[in-house]
This record gives sequence, C-alpha cells and structure tokens, in this order.
Amino acid sequence: MKKVYCWAYAIGIALSLNSAAQASEAYVGCGQTELLHSNTSIKFVGAKETEDEVGDRRELYWHLKSLDGDFAGTFDVISTIIGGDTKTGHDVRVDGLLRLPNGNIFLLGRTSLEDATDTERSGNAAQQVDLTVTGGTEEFADASGGVTITVPESDKNHLENRPMTINLSC
Repeated sequence: MKKVYCWAYAIGIALSLNSAAQASEAYVGCGQTELLHSNTSIKFVGAKETEDEVGDRRELYWHLKSLDGDFAGTFDVISTIIGGDTKTGHDVRVDGLLRLPNGNIFLLGRTSLEDATDTERSGNAAQQVDLTVTGGTEEFADASGGVTITVPESDKNHLENRPMTINLSC
C-alpha cells in the first residue's frame, strides 16, 4: 500500500510541475503583441576573417519573453550583406523565424548596419527595424503583418530585453 501512495504522490508532483511550467508560457496570437528579446548568440560567418564581403552573414539567436517575463519562444535571424562596407555601412537582407509554441512565423526585411561584422552589437543605436510576415505554420498559416524591432540607445545594452512589436492579421 505504501508503494501506491508513493507513486500517487510522485505523479501528483509531476502533474503540478507540468501545470506550473505551462502557466508561465506567454501566448502570442493574432493582433498586436509586445515582447522582449534577449540575445543568446551572434556569429559572423565570412569568407575572410578580417574583411567583409557581399554574401557574408550574421547568425543571431534570441529568446523571447512577454513583458511579464514569461517564455514566449525563440527568434532566429540570418542577416546577409548585400552591399556596402565597414566604412560606409552595410545594406543587409534580414531573414527571420519566430518559433512560438503555437506555430512559426517567417519574416523578411532589409536594413542597414554600421558594421555587420561587429558581433558585440546588433543594430544601429535607436534604429527601428521593420520585418514583413511572409508566411507561417499552424495558427499562423494564413497570417500577414509585420514585426518592428527597436534597437536601444547607444548607451544601453543592445543584446538584452529589446522591444519587439508583432502585428498580425489572421
């Protein structure tokens, strides 16, 4: 009989932990959602280690959370240099993927970076980057709209708790 109670107790704890984990997950749906994203990795991939060229890219990985701090998903970005240089700035194509618990959102945009090889920063100070929704899966299969990312002022940490506004029509 003690074994039955131990198993029942263990199952009860597991179910409680599972419910608590699910409760701390933010929901992103149609309409407007405000999130914060923090960087976990930026990697510059170039043909030459000390020079940048058209076709070189940066791979960025971010964690998403609600304004209340609840986990919302991840944000993967590949920005590819399509023109410019470190002296005049880079034109970059931005391909993004929001991986959310209820589906994926595919994004595309174009912006400029002062120096795309600088992995200590992500974006120019106080810049807004607008990305267009190009497709999605699951709940976002028919979604359209855009995402606006706001880069902090130059004296702020560029890689943590950056505002992101998602506007979706579904």
